[in-house]
Amino acid sequence: MFAILLVLYLACLMLFTFFPRPILESGDPTAIAEFLKSHANFFYKIIYADTHWVALGNFFMLTPLPIIASRIFPKLRLRFIFLVGIAISVIIEISQLFIPGRVTDWLDLASNSISVLIGIAAVRFLPLNDHSRQS
Repeated sequence: MFAILLVLYLACLMLFTFFPRPILESGDPTAIAEFLKSHANFFYKIIYADTHWVALGNFFMLTPLPIIASRIFPKLRLRFIFLVGIAISVIIEISQLFIPGRVTDWLDLASNSISVLIGIAAVRFLPLNDHSRQS
């Protein structure tokens, strides 16, 4: 069951991070509002949400990764899961260089890293697993 959850989580993560943003170059709120009226796509509504919501989403984007991965692979070291999370974030940021309207930002990388650490803290300190985890 957790393996299916991991696949769904990673699929959603890819959709949200690799979905093009065709009108981001202008940044004009009126143009964005007009675009959203004619493109009622769920992803566009989230991608063009208020910047505070986007930043918050970015901050918690990778938090589920350590929680789900530790349930599927209980013997996997948390340090390794952290490195995988950082690698995913780096891949996302580098890939966004080539996606129209997407922006690569080192602050996204930093917030994603903190997000992975929040997930690791949840695994480490909350009773999510039947046994304590070793870093």
